[in-house]
Amino acid sequence: MFSGKTSALIQQGERYLRKKAGKVLYVKPAIDERYSKSEIVTHSGIKVDATVMPSFGLIYTVGEYDIILIDEVQFFEKTILEDIKALLRKGKIVHVAGLDMDFKGEPFEITTYLMGIADEVNKFRAVCEECGEDATFSYKMKDNGERIDVGGAESYSPRCRKCFNKINKG
Repeated sequence: MFSGKTSALIQQGERYLRKKAGKVLYVKPAIDERYSKSEIVTHSGIKVDATVMPSFGLIYTVGEYDIILIDEVQFFEKTILEDIKALLRKGKIVHVAGLDMDFKGEPFEITTYLMGIADEVNKFRAVCEECGEDATFSYKMKDNGERIDVGGAESYSPRCRKCFNKINKG
């Protein structure tokens, strides 16, 4: 969290539009209503209109689009993997942004799989709120037992490995 993944996704879409590379579709999971129900919004307030998908099934609705940009991919059901592969087979350009690990430091299976089949992977880092080093972990300030718990700065804080391990000694 707070590493610029969504900002980079939006920027990539804008780049395709400037290049006139094709029709761009932004997609977000229905579960993510942090800042807007119908837009992808960065933590700094940059936003774009998005198609909201409850689970996925996008393969049947993107016929007119050439470029599909999916935010918060870790929140979708595993069926998204088959849909993304089908889009790629149809020659669509697909970019995804998402967390690779949950707040316990465990990998999200969807993201791990996508990293394996991707042509390119960019791992963004936030800044640790404890020490200022590069952060790759999301510390959940109040553990309610839920693995999927959508939230922002009120719920999560970026941590480097050293500071994350201090908190999570188990």
